[in-house]
Amino acid sequence: MKSILITGGTGALGSVVTHRLIDEGYRCVVPYRNEQEAQLLRARIAPQQRDQLFLLEADLLTEGEPDRVFDAAITQSALYGFVHLLGGIRGFQSIAETPVEDWDFLFNLNLHPLFLFSRLAMKHFREQGAGRIITIGAMAAVKPSANQAGYGVSKAGVSALTKILADEGRSFGVTANCILPSVIKTDANLSWGAEEDIPDWVTPGEIAGTINYLLSTEASGVNGSDIRLFGKLNI
Repeated sequence: MKSILITGGTGALGSVVTHRLIDEGYRCVVPYRNEQEAQLLRARIAPQQRDQLFLLEADLLTEGEPDRVFDAAITQSALYGFVHLLGGIRGFQSIAETPVEDWDFLFNLNLHPLFLFSRLAMKHFREQGAGRIITIGAMAAVKPSANQAGYGVSKAGVSALTKILADEGRSFGVTANCILPSVIKTDANLSWGAEEDIPDWVTPGEIAGTINYLLSTEASGVNGSDIRLFGKLNI
């Protein structure tokens, strides 16, 4: 059974992705910080599939934790893929009004853990001669707009780092691709979204389906791509 490490695998998007990959027959290693989210994820998985889920409590923004999580992931079974969903947004200020703390927070959340896990994943995949890496950027990475500098630039970094991973991994069987969603239809976003805009958003299920495709043998030729899941937004 192929094993996938999924960071951010218990959240609103992550839980849908984890469920989909378990249904597709993968074994999912999922670090978590929120105990309630982790238990809810486990409870929603069919009893006969629960041995496909390995939950590991960890704070991925703490020094040393990515190493501990990765070591645990590769000791469970052969690691086939790394799916990085961890990320978030804070503040909608102009650059002149953006606190340095918010800028640093977004880079520490959206980009720094990806770099740490990528180092580990690339060393491991190079040794085994194969691997898949899938990251989550954002529409803002390629269509930046006012009042989201920290978010847009950090997510652009995710896209750029993914392309570098693709270029470096090509010689030893690694593919790396970045999904760029627009607004994702989660409960948190539904709480502020305008009713007329919500039908145009991208769903977690659509993202999960794309991730499943990128892990498949049919996608072995897809590498270094920004995959734009902008929904029906008129952009």
